[in-house]
Amino acid sequence: MNLKIIWELLKKEATLVYNDHSILLALLAAPLLYFALMGSTYFNKDEENVSVGVVDLDHSQSSKSFVNKLNATQKINITHSYIDLVEAKNGFYSFDVQGIVEIPKGFEEKLIAKESTPIGLILNNSKFLSSNDINKAVNLVAMEYAENSRQKFFESKGINPSLAQLKAQPITAQINAIYNPTNNYGNFLLPALFILILHQTLLIGMSESVAYDREENLLKRNLEESNYSFLNYIFGKTGFYLLLYFAYLLLTFFVVFPIFDLPLNGSLFTLITISFLFFMATIFYGWFVSSFFKSQARVMEIMAFTSYPVFLITGITWSFKDMPLILQYISNLIPLKPYFEFIKKQTVMGVDSSLYNSEIVHILLLLLVGYVAALLRFSYLKKSVLEKKPRLI
Repeated sequence: MNLKIIWELLKKEATLVYNDHSILLALLAAPLLYFALMGSTYFNKDEENVSVGVVDLDHSQSSKSFVNKLNATQKINITHSYIDLVEAKNGFYSFDVQGIVEIPKGFEEKLIAKESTPIGLILNNSKFLSSNDINKAVNLVAMEYAENSRQKFFESKGINPSLAQLKAQPITAQINAIYNPTNNYGNFLLPALFILILHQTLLIGMSESVAYDREENLLKRNLEESNYSFLNYIFGKTGFYLLLYFAYLLLTFFVVFPIFDLPLNGSLFTLITISFLFFMATIFYGWFVSSFFKSQARVMEIMAFTSYPVFLITGITWSFKDMPLILQYISNLIPLKPYFEFIKKQTVMGVDSSLYNSEIVHILLLLLVGYVAALLRFSYLKKSVLEKKPRLI
């Protein structure tokens, strides 16, 4: 490995990127633009003041008190009051409200008589986060009413208020939410989105460059300038991207994460080191795949097309074990899979390093696989060039 040769190839690659607007757009404009767009979309992280409509058929003091308590909960905002369910459903279908609470006639009478008092709840589950918030709020208020009703019943039997309160709520659940205590979507999704943006723009930009060399018949010259050394060529060709995206990593963890108040609970040294190895594995995989293309447009289409499918099968949005086995096998061959698990454990959960050693080993194995694949492909292309074949496959 000759550092002088690598440096010259690296400078040559930087010049190519600077002169090619398509690559420049993918590497410089796209990451920053997507960071701003994606980040601002989830800047508040959580949906507040979810709009809810009420159909109060009882018009009693108890029903008004129930509505007031519901409106006082953290995420619910009673914005509409309807005469009946027909009118309420019209507002529901026009998306004026995300849920409808129906208080039946006789609500107060049944409360006084200690009888079952059902509350109607219609939810728009096409927005499952909002519907979960409404469902949780209504159930909490209903449980409070049920507890008060039971307490009054026991007090009416001559039991003192303190004991009646204990009897009214014999079992209590103590819930301690950790890692994402506010249960918001931003903390769950943003770290993965930022890494995915870097991953895909890196693949698109570098792949365009590799395909450009073959499209313009520059591969032979690059191999000659590297003295036909794999290490000289691969680090000279991809070193610019590795340095650029290492800088993006530092920007992400030291600037973007604090701006969006994302957690960084683990060792920064470990985080940066494993992230660097992850991007090295990504570069080897990207160079290997793109070396089969002789068209910038075609390779960009392929890399862009794979962005969303790759994100889905890594298990970040769905249980990995519940995916078909074939998708699990494919996902385990993608560096994003173990890296996403590492990020979750290391930054969000801040667990002991022994609990994410398997993810580190997985990344290292994929780095080795990518290196061997790139080396074999380089040897084939080198042999083709030396034999002066008219076509490179």
